[in-house]
Amino acid sequence: MSSRCVIDIKQLQYLIALDKTQHFGQAAEICHVTQPTLSMRLRNLERELDVILIKRSSRFEGFTEEGEKILQWAKTMQAAYDGLQAEAANFRQQLFGLVRLGIVPLNNIQPISMLQYLSNLLPEVRFHISSSGSEKIIDEINNNSLDIGICYLDKANNEQHEIYPLEKTALGLLYNKQKFIPTEDVISWETVASLPLALLTQANYFRQSVDLTFQRYNLKPTIMLETESTLHLLEAVNSAFCASVIPLDQGIEKMSDNIDIIPIEDTVVNGSLGLLIRREEPRSVLIETCFNAMCDYLKNRNSSN
Repeated sequence: MSSRCVIDIKQLQYLIALDKTQHFGQAAEICHVTQPTLSMRLRNLERELDVILIKRSSRFEGFTEEGEKILQWAKTMQAAYDGLQAEAANFRQQLFGLVRLGIVPLNNIQPISMLQYLSNLLPEVRFHISSSGSEKIIDEINNNSLDIGICYLDKANNEQHEIYPLEKTALGLLYNKQKFIPTEDVISWETVASLPLALLTQANYFRQSVDLTFQRYNLKPTIMLETESTLHLLEAVNSAFCASVIPLDQGIEKMSDNIDIIPIEDTVVNGSLGLLIRREEPRSVLIETCFNAMCDYLKNRNSSN
């Protein structure tokens, strides 16, 4: 390594982009540089550190063991840099920047409505949402890849995370009004099991809770479609192919005149959802402000229901 190691934030951003895309060309595109420029800057970073970070052939083949460790430092430094910018903006009585959210699918809030509320409060703030399981969301919050999570709290703890617990999730049947006509205001799990269903895949916590309920009633549902995408669930119901089990407060039924939702009896998802951020620094004033505003939004929504 050179006697004077010079690393700039752009090199770290290029490394993080490569991790995100797993492709040199796509990483260059999202960084708004040419691929030769990105490759040159990453080689310069390796020379500065005197460590090989990237496995290369004709294409990207992953990071070396050393590269994986440096990548985690890069993410931490990027989060600190973003926090520094946000802190300086706060001193100027401005708040701007990107807030990265990880949200489990089929939760009991309406994320876009919440972001609209935040955007009205903080018009210079932009948002990025990723959808994955709770364990991955918490891991990425811990290593600064995400800022705020909405997930199940099994793997979270109050020592590492500041947590705002959400209400228990009530379930409903999302159905096509031309395919199914309910005769009651609340339907039974026996009726749900008699219909062709589209559900999330079994790896999903929400789906596991639905499966446990079917087992509790000794029911064997007819599952026509399994998917990781809530959009596919909506398409399946809208086309009258299947019905689906979703949280009552999702608001998905408002997206089409063809569909509606009806409560299912005795419905509580096994597991508590929560909103959480890291307690450990660096934690910018932007993230704290957004987290507190989200908590206020959820409190106001619950009090009005």
